[in-house]
Amino acid sequence: MSSSMLSTFNGLLRERLNDPLRRSSDALIIGTGLTSLLGLAFWALAARWLSTESVGIGAAVVSAVTLLANIATLGMRNGFLRFLPTAGSGTLRFIFTTYTVCALAAIAAAGVFLAGQPLWGQQLGFLTQTPLSMAAFILGTVVWVIFVLQDQVLIGLRHAGWVPLENGLASVLKIAALPVFAFASLWAVFAATVVPSIIVVLAVTVLIRQLVKKKLAASAAVRSEPTSFKTVLGFVVPDHFASMLWFATTDVLTLIVLNVAGPEASAYWYMANTIGYSLYLVTSNVGSALISESVHDPANAYRHARKALRHSAQLVLPAAVIGILLSSFALGLLGEDYAQFATGTLQLILASAVPQLIVGIGIAMARVRGDMLTVLGVYAFTALMLWGGSTFAIELWGLPGIGIMILLNQSLVAVFFLASGRSGLWPDAEHRSLAQRLGEIPRALRRRSNNRSIGQIVPGALASCGVDTSADIRLLTSNSDTLVIAVAAREGATDLVLKVGTSEAANQGIAAHSRALQQLSGALEDPELLGLLPKIVAHRELEGNQILLETRLVGAARTGFDESRLSSGAALATMSALHRATGVEQLIDDAWLEQMVRRPLRVLAQELPGRRAHRTLKRTERRLVQELVGRQVHSSFIHGDLWPGNILFADSDEPRVQGIVDWENAAGQGLPDADILHWWLAVQPKELGGAVVSVLHDASALQSDLAGWDVNLPNQGLGVKNLLVLTWLMHVAAGLNRASTHRVGRVWIVKNVLPVLRALR
Repeated sequence: MSSSMLSTFNGLLRERLNDPLRRSSDALIIGTGLTSLLGLAFWALAARWLSTESVGIGAAVVSAVTLLANIATLGMRNGFLRFLPTAGSGTLRFIFTTYTVCALAAIAAAGVFLAGQPLWGQQLGFLTQTPLSMAAFILGTVVWVIFVLQDQVLIGLRHAGWVPLENGLASVLKIAALPVFAFASLWAVFAATVVPSIIVVLAVTVLIRQLVKKKLAASAAVRSEPTSFKTVLGFVVPDHFASMLWFATTDVLTLIVLNVAGPEASAYWYMANTIGYSLYLVTSNVGSALISESVHDPANAYRHARKALRHSAQLVLPAAVIGILLSSFALGLLGEDYAQFATGTLQLILASAVPQLIVGIGIAMARVRGDMLTVLGVYAFTALMLWGGSTFAIELWGLPGIGIMILLNQSLVAVFFLASGRSGLWPDAEHRSLAQRLGEIPRALRRRSNNRSIGQIVPGALASCGVDTSADIRLLTSNSDTLVIAVAAREGATDLVLKVGTSEAANQGIAAHSRALQQLSGALEDPELLGLLPKIVAHRELEGNQILLETRLVGAARTGFDESRLSSGAALATMSALHRATGVEQLIDDAWLEQMVRRPLRVLAQELPGRRAHRTLKRTERRLVQELVGRQVHSSFIHGDLWPGNILFADSDEPRVQGIVDWENAAGQGLPDADILHWWLAVQPKELGGAVVSVLHDASALQSDLAGWDVNLPNQGLGVKNLLVLTWLMHVAAGLNRASTHRVGRVWIVKNVLPVLRALR
């Protein structure tokens, strides 16, 4: 190898090792392959050194222990990936508390198994012969559940590189222990599996303690808000059920093939599925690394998802093509009958690994979002479709019928993830799902109606304000029933913006905007802050329509996902200066609660039929009133709709605010925290409802972003989640009141209101 080639190879290797996602993914894939090879060697040697009875009984016992341990994980395999990165100073407590709970679950599961042993394992009577034998089986189950969980702990701590070493060591020790315990007859396989695992569990526990202490020391042991038990439970219960459903899907398919097509077909199916499923494991391992990295860095989650998809595809696509071409040859090594009867099935399963790339990444990102309804729904749909369709498919197409069903199922689920926007591959700024496009219909209808209204209303509105009706005009985007028109001024004059109300809601918005600008102009003394506000040129009423003419500020909004986040520090620093300039200390009284809590809740209640929603709103009102009334807070003039579209920046590399527009949602005595939180919600790579729910479950991502932008919430004593709910209420009520003719649709309410209400129950 030439020096240039060696240098290129070293550079690529360093780049790969410096990428946490790819480094973790590669480690997990290597670990899976290494464990499989060493496991094959273990069973080959067991068959050579032990009697057939000892191997068969030992395999059954180990399978029972594995099944019981998987049940006893209680969903914490993915739970560790989801919550460990944000556990902060409580990391060790979280780990060992989980170990304890899962160990108790393992004891209970093993106890139930032993009690019912005559029913489901007549050949395993030796397990219950003595108290010592029962204790050994229970201990083995406890050890195995911790052995399974510690892999996820290492991944969650971003030290997945230890996983192949740990599993490889355990496998080597198992092989070494096999001749040592050969004398134990029926217990030989069990002892050779469990005893090395005890050694590895103890060693890895020490390693985990050191890794956590080192991590906390490096981060100055910053305390984070602990994740609530309710939040963890809300994740792990559906996730555990979904995982068990997925494990059961393959087992039930094997039974279906056995019952419908007989034992030979069952053997062909089992080998085809075992080989084909290896490609699913590639995406699964990458998905585990993706969850950990996305929770560590939520702002770039969609980038991690894209990288994970590319990384998985680089491995799965060529493997699938090669596997399809060589499947007959590979199965022929097992026997001519396998090549004859299982090749088509194997090829279809390998082909299904291609759409499964989208499915695997989509499932991982749903777990990152805490969208457990999607996770559970996908696995339930898969189980029902495969269980329900397999009997029909086998009778119609033979054994390849199951392969057809698997390929069809994975393709349909992949389409669902892409069409619904749940794949996690795009932030909302770049991608619109089918549901989001339906939700945008009211906006499209509004713009179409506004275009028709220009010729009818605008000339008279311009004339009423003393503006030449022949001036060049251009329709601007509006999220309300207000016509917003850019008016080009004559040379040397200032460009203008004309706002025309076309409904009662629009008229009220224009009037509120005008009042806010007048109040702010009187309250602000700083000329720089005053220069950020549009100046009212004329305010008229024409045939029942409010007409407002104001100066058009110079600058451009930065609404792209990346540029809006990069400009967040400058935008919030400017807004915080305005908050300070208008700030006062205020006591929260009943009048304040009426305006900021009760009135928005009444608006929301009018849109939500059903007693359950109304009960949730009432509980939310009682909780907020109880926690806020009588509190001394810092209040100020707030914008009320602070998002990147309402902040204008200078045309330069450095973000510098030149204007703040659209003040119709302003409040003279609001909480400045609401503007800050509204901005944060607006620059998240997800819709409002999902962003709010994520903070209600875990506020660490919000706190991290605010720290990065050097912004503090002025009223942190009220609680971040209370402040967030108030901000959400303000936004939702304003959205519902913004238009009379083309109001927000049901899709918008389903995506942005109902998920939050579920989280508030």
